[in-house]
Amino acid sequence: MPYPNPQQFEEAWAKAVSRSWSDASYRRSLVADPAQALDALGVQVPSDISLKVGEGAKNIAVVLPLPAAPPQAAEGKLAASDDVSVTVSSSCCCSC
Repeated sequence: MPYPNPQQFEEAWAKAVSRSWSDASYRRSLVADPAQALDALGVQVPSDISLKVGEGAKNIAVVLPLPAAPPQAAEGKLAASDDVSVTVSSSCCCSC
């Protein structure tokens, strides 16, 4: 299954949040099984992506994926001080 387009995911997440404010049943579903709740809005979440939805600021968690090392690291040619470019993508429903 392909990964969702970031814009499509952000739009679906905004719809999910909005719907959760007026539909208590959907809110419970979103917290219990976010992938299934998003699927109801047309966004399929690949099985290798784990989503957790927490209610309130106390439940915020950030998971940072650790990318595979570049070939030069395995060859011992990469020092900690070397400038390495890492692309990180994230999606958020706020304007942070």
